[in-house]
Amino acid sequence: MNQNLIEAMTSIERAKALLFAYEKVFLDLNVEPECQELAGMAISTFYAIWEAVDRAADYLDLLDGDCRVVDAIYAVNDVRRRASTLTTEE
Repeated sequence: MNQNLIEAMTSIERAKALLFAYEKVFLDLNVEPECQELAGMAISTFYAIWEAVDRAADYLDLLDGDCRVVDAIYAVNDVRRRASTLTTEE
């Protein structure tokens, strides 16, 4: 698998863990009534970021699948190429 893809997938998992921790620590805080609207926007923004991270993770999973298909095609072509060089004509 491509090292860059592995790094991207690892980074996404770290981001998800950070978002989970942030949610557990900060989103249950008591907010003064005059700050409720601002707190609501902050919470909405937080979940929009989490959704974007999840979408990125989904795309990376699709890319991982595509890479595996391409790797399989290269492997088949390599086997065919090697098999054709091993045959001799008499």
